[in-house]
Amino acid sequence: MTMDNQKTKVLHRALAKTAVFTGTLTALFSCAAQDTTASKTEVASTGTVLTLTHLKKGFEQTLYYQSNVHTYKDTQANSTKTSEPESRTYNDTHGNDTLEVKPSEKSHSYEDTQAINLQINEYEGISLTNRLGKTQFIEGSFALAHAEVITSENKQWVSLVVFNNNTQHIEVYRLSVDTLDKEQRLSQLTKGSEALCAATSASGTPHIVNVDATGTLNQYELHNDQFLPLRNFAIGPGIKSCSVDLKTQNIYLADEFAGVWKIDAHIESELEKTLIFHDADTPVEGVSTVSNNISHLNSSLVGWVSPDKSGVWLQNQCHAEFITLMQDTNGIAETIEPEFIHLAVSSRGIEPRISLIVDDDASGNVYAAELPSKLSDAYFNDGCLSKENETATSNNGDFSKHSTANVFPSAETQPVQNFGDAADDPAIWVNAQTPSQSRIVGTDKKGALNTYDLLGKQHQSLAVGRVNNVDVGYKVAVNSMNSVGDKRFTDIAVASNRSHNSLSVFDIDKNGNLTHLGEIKTTLSDIYGMCLYVDDGIAHVFANDTSGRFERYKLLIGENKVVEGKLSQSFSLPSQPEGCVVDTQTNTAYLGEEAAGVWALDISSTDNTPTFIAAITPPVEADIEGLALFTVDEQKYLIASSQGNNSYAIYAINTENTGQLTYTGLIQITADVNNGIDGVSETDGLEATNANLGGIYSEGLWVVQDGRNVMPSETQNFKLVSGATLKEAIRRLANNTNELNN
Repeated sequence: MTMDNQKTKVLHRALAKTAVFTGTLTALFSCAAQDTTASKTEVASTGTVLTLTHLKKGFEQTLYYQSNVHTYKDTQANSTKTSEPESRTYNDTHGNDTLEVKPSEKSHSYEDTQAINLQINEYEGISLTNRLGKTQFIEGSFALAHAEVITSENKQWVSLVVFNNNTQHIEVYRLSVDTLDKEQRLSQLTKGSEALCAATSASGTPHIVNVDATGTLNQYELHNDQFLPLRNFAIGPGIKSCSVDLKTQNIYLADEFAGVWKIDAHIESELEKTLIFHDADTPVEGVSTVSNNISHLNSSLVGWVSPDKSGVWLQNQCHAEFITLMQDTNGIAETIEPEFIHLAVSSRGIEPRISLIVDDDASGNVYAAELPSKLSDAYFNDGCLSKENETATSNNGDFSKHSTANVFPSAETQPVQNFGDAADDPAIWVNAQTPSQSRIVGTDKKGALNTYDLLGKQHQSLAVGRVNNVDVGYKVAVNSMNSVGDKRFTDIAVASNRSHNSLSVFDIDKNGNLTHLGEIKTTLSDIYGMCLYVDDGIAHVFANDTSGRFERYKLLIGENKVVEGKLSQSFSLPSQPEGCVVDTQTNTAYLGEEAAGVWALDISSTDNTPTFIAAITPPVEADIEGLALFTVDEQKYLIASSQGNNSYAIYAINTENTGQLTYTGLIQITADVNNGIDGVSETDGLEATNANLGGIYSEGLWVVQDGRNVMPSETQNFKLVSGATLKEAIRRLANNTNELNN
């Protein structure tokens, strides 16, 4: 095909845009009825063509904001209206001399809309100019990640996130909107940057994602004028750009080898990648999202580009399409080879438009375009999400009747030595003589049993094998099987040891130091969880294996603290159990069947069998693994890990029928950023005590295993929550439950 014929064909396609536009809108508005999974790899080309405008000065962006965020003027009336202030009032668009976005005469327009013009040249630096004619120039070689005007607590500033190519630092600038003076400059050294993106968090500070030269994805957030590392993990090669959307909590990655990935931005989320676009012949290099912090946009919008296709893919929750991009060269439409894309929304007026900036790899030029008004409106329209929202509402059922209480951890232990899924189950040893010197005993199931003080500092690590669960017992008789005669007593810890299918027994001295006494062999094929209780100086241990089998052992400590175990009972649950806890006041053992729920066993006789008392039903999610007892205002509660949603189910125990549980609500442990302690996710084991341990733990202590230890990313550990905090959370849940039931 000759060049002239090719150009003629392109122009004919551009002329056909109007004819196909109605069909494009129909597809957009009917997308709620489509199978959303189908659009992951199949993206329709609608025939829409956008003509690009050359930005002669390179990358340009206009940051629009309102100097008075409370009042706007109705252009159709003489009255002044007042709107509620938002936590942040900002949006950005791309500015140039030929692509102006003006408010409609029929719409409400802010009478105090201001603009700051931003220009960036990779080799020269960053230039800003405001409404007062003030300018600021930052010399250097930069790649822009994010720019916007932030409004918080009646203060406004320009926030810039850039990568300094000369120093290999991520830099964050805060500039006055009036003077453009640099009020703040923060930097973070990196191992290079293959992709850098940012968005504004709820606190008004940047949330930053950087994929460095080693293929590691790093998340940061600014706190107390410092870069706070949130998490990092290996993401692999091929990532060329990224975009983060904090409203939907998604990070999008352009992978030149695979396509477009989506991962959860929440730092406690599971590290999973979802491929939302793949074409073996299309290397994706640029990706961007539209800011969702504005009220107009109800649907998350993602766009990506490839240098092999002169166009842009746009996708929201239920629709994807390919739009052709053409540059106008002296009246002739020509293709481009885009590697970079930046999506934005104009903020002047109440009828915003979606705009974009792309580059052309072949020429090095930068271009801008704006979606036609009807197409922008289609992406902003509620209709796309109406059916989805209806489904979500119907699926919620009685969820609104359940409440969740959030609590902060008060401390955390040092991370365990081994990587991966290592920390598992904690126990609390109460020092009767000096409660503040009590110990936390925790398993590193890849090789050791550890002890920690109440500050989280590790004191011991005993390499006894793959110990999974642990529990403690008090005043266990030594050299006696009964209550007759002169007896000595000791405190003990017992752990299920998967290296030997045994029970590892430890002596605990008055200072909380553990000594390994020996192993009790079991007949279990794959020992897993355990718990114990002490009755009249004799320790009794419930141990289970992955098949569902339980065995009860009577543990005897002889002369010189030689340990012996006698099997006294065996029974089975239908599927894999793990956690268990015993209430000696009521002679009730609570047994967790991970995928099913909770069983109760009367331990007064070895002839009794368990009874199923609480099924896993929403909002509780499998697995149930850790179980503990805790008393609030004379009401005893069972705490169970709801592992699937990073929560803890609280059940009130019937005082007259201990086999009857009443669901009270969920508790979640969230990050305490001020103290640098992350939240908790995917808990295996947990323990609680009402004992007065002094200080902040004078009303007890709750200890949980943390499956993902982040802020920064480290090996797993255990989180500590004060009993007072736990009590208050349970009280809130109980009061809310009572109100809903009345």
